[in-house]
Amino acid sequence: MQIRRLMIPVSIALALSAAALIATGQTPAQPNAGAQASNRPWTPVKNIDFSPRHNALIRNWDGTVSAMDEPYYITRLIAPGTWQILTDGDFMYLVEGDNEAVMIDSGYAVGNIREYAQSLTKKPLRYVFNTHPHFDHTANNAYFERAYMSADTKANLPMPSAAFAGINFPRDFPIEVIGDGFKYQLGNRDLEAFVIPNHAAGSAAFLDRKNRILFSGDEIMGQQGVRINVSVAQFERNMEKIAAHRSEYDTLCAGWEMLEATWVDKYLAIAKYILAGNEGVPVAQAPPAPDPRNWPTGPPPADAAGRTVYTRHVPRSGIGISPGSADNAGRGQAPAAGRGQAPNAAAGRGAATDSRRMTYGGATVTYDAQKIKD
Repeated sequence: MQIRRLMIPVSIALALSAAALIATGQTPAQPNAGAQASNRPWTPVKNIDFSPRHNALIRNWDGTVSAMDEPYYITRLIAPGTWQILTDGDFMYLVEGDNEAVMIDSGYAVGNIREYAQSLTKKPLRYVFNTHPHFDHTANNAYFERAYMSADTKANLPMPSAAFAGINFPRDFPIEVIGDGFKYQLGNRDLEAFVIPNHAAGSAAFLDRKNRILFSGDEIMGQQGVRINVSVAQFERNMEKIAAHRSEYDTLCAGWEMLEATWVDKYLAIAKYILAGNEGVPVAQAPPAPDPRNWPTGPPPADAAGRTVYTRHVPRSGIGISPGSADNAGRGQAPAAGRGQAPNAAAGRGAATDSRRMTYGGATVTYDAQKIKD
């Protein structure tokens, strides 16, 4: 199924809502130590075979149900030369310049996402830029000639979990490691990288000054709040890094939603408020954090024939997320917040937590009171 829509104003895009969310309860994935840049000639794959998961179903936003191996696309032109694409996994973005186009993230759905995105633009599309290593952002990288990512993203690329049993996702695609200040010229439009790890080790945001957009991955959330996995001091530095460029963007194109850029200001303010000595409420005593996604718990449901029914665009426990990752709502997680996953030293996470929830200035964060300063 393919749905293409005409360009809509950002104000309308911000109102986009998802369907009811359903979890899966799969086991956590392990990182793939062999996922390194290849020195041999690389030919991008043409097809990743999803037929082993034909009997798994995905519920779409309109209530219809598709087989997991059935391609499905919803596309919106959100700014000149900028498309938001939903297949499965988080939103991806196609960014077009005068000379070429690139993808930001690659999703984990069936179908050659590069070929589909190429049908939207006449500019050559060869590369993908990853905001962070999680499988719902990197699974389909093998369709591209090269993936651009931070060093920690490269080090934490995961393997798929049981939700994708039987599917072979090639992970030996070429990788180019990038860092703060890296710029990629698309032709009268460039992307600049800012490494801001919290949601995942190695997370990066990409600034598009021409269209005043910051592609922020999963590092910035809206009403559901942010889980701070690093120290509050590190989180403040992350927000300061992108707040220093606030005059250059108005919109956040994130993995889950589009947001006004003022959310960066809110999260910087709340980090400073905590660092000034203000303490949040213990999570066990706090009311539930606002969560328009109705963050799921428990296994996914099944239809009358016993087939698993996932929900499109919804994170799945154990979807192939490397150790040290967390959902931002902090729901249904093991200690230190991580969808049942092990601590990640690179993300600054320890085994013991003293979780607090703070709401200030219209934003909410959950953090470890033992990890305020570095």
